Amino acid sequence: MSVEYFLDTNVLLYRYSDQDIDKRRIAANLLESGRAIASAQVLNEFCNVTRRKFPTSYTKIESTLTEIQGLLPIMPLDVIDTMSAVRISSRYQYSFYDSLILASAERHGCRVVLSEDMQSGQTLDSGVRIWNPFSI
Repeated sequence: MSVEYFLDTNVLLYRYSDQDIDKRRIAANLLESGRAIASAQVLNEFCNVTRRKFPTSYTKIESTLTEIQGLLPIMPLDVIDTMSAVRISSRYQYSFYDSLILASAERHGCRVVLSEDMQSGQTLDSGVRIWNPFSI
């Protein structure tokens, strides 16, 4: 498996939301590409936002999480990620949680983080690049 992309929470949210059909299609293609991964943090954020903004039952959330895990590998978080996130947040002024996504991508060898929320086109010192998949 060739992993190229690390997905931010917003990609998963668009995939399972009816708010924007074009973004949903792009997100579905990314999830089903076999070339992406995410972290446990991304799943946690997905659960929180889904429950809070799109009132969804826990049964439905659990079913969706199972589906997501079947589509892409979910990487665990580690204290190394936490320490790297502190460094990234301090250096680039991203929120700690966005920095944790960047740190996890870095540790797992992903060169591209797909996110609508971070500065698209920015490349970190580590070589990890942020790209907005919905700006095409």
